[in-house]
Amino acid sequence: MTRRSLVVGNWKMDLSHKAEVEIVRSLKELFKGVTLEQTDVVVCPSFPSLAAVADGLKKNQKIAVGAQTVYWEEHGPVTGMVSVSQISPFVDWCLVGHSEQRAITGETDEQVAARAGLLVRHGITPVVCLGENAEEREADQSVDKVTKQMKVLIGALTRAAIAKIVIAYEPIWAISANNPGELPEGDEVAGMAVLIRKVAAGRFGSEAAEKLRVIYGGSVNEGNVDQYIEEPGIDGVLPGGASLQPRQFMEIVKKVEAAA
Repeated sequence: MTRRSLVVGNWKMDLSHKAEVEIVRSLKELFKGVTLEQTDVVVCPSFPSLAAVADGLKKNQKIAVGAQTVYWEEHGPVTGMVSVSQISPFVDWCLVGHSEQRAITGETDEQVAARAGLLVRHGITPVVCLGENAEEREADQSVDKVTKQMKVLIGALTRAAIAKIVIAYEPIWAISANNPGELPEGDEVAGMAVLIRKVAAGRFGSEAAEKLRVIYGGSVNEGNVDQYIEEPGIDGVLPGGASLQPRQFMEIVKKVEAAA
């Protein structure tokens, strides 16, 4: 079964509004000469820039726009949060469950699942982030942690919905902001992709599980992306800092396309 590859650039809050608009201009120019047949490309700017980035890319067929998170309820008196109806005019994709959101807001697995289900109902593809922290890894609890996160997620989704989500395996200890001393090997990430699909198969069957796209996030850059995308079962990557550099981001995309 052929799954489309995927590269999702997470801009976090590293850039000013002006800088995000300038990156869009650079990406549009750089990607003019890039042929993409098997790869979806997404950039996730900050909320204040969503409209401007979406407008800048509205005629671009190669780069889509995503949000960095969304609240799990459709509307209400929730100060400081953003609803699905507020992002839906601008995005086709949305990150949910990113480790930074989990850490800052105390976001639970159940809330992540609620976000994912809400996005699917609104026709937006959720990229659901999951993974273990350094302490859990040291305690040999990585498999247990990812299994639990997956079971909560798929327990809240229908068979139809599972075909419309993406899983981003993002070990917290490997994220560049955490100053990682090491990164997972490609075969380690591939093993996690197998686990993720195995858990999905337990509820929805092997055919549905094989359709599930799994990507890797954690200090991905042009120099190390090959070790992940060359492994079977890894469908792409979720770069953070590297996505702020238009040329490096383009090179990552080209490598993912070539490996597809």
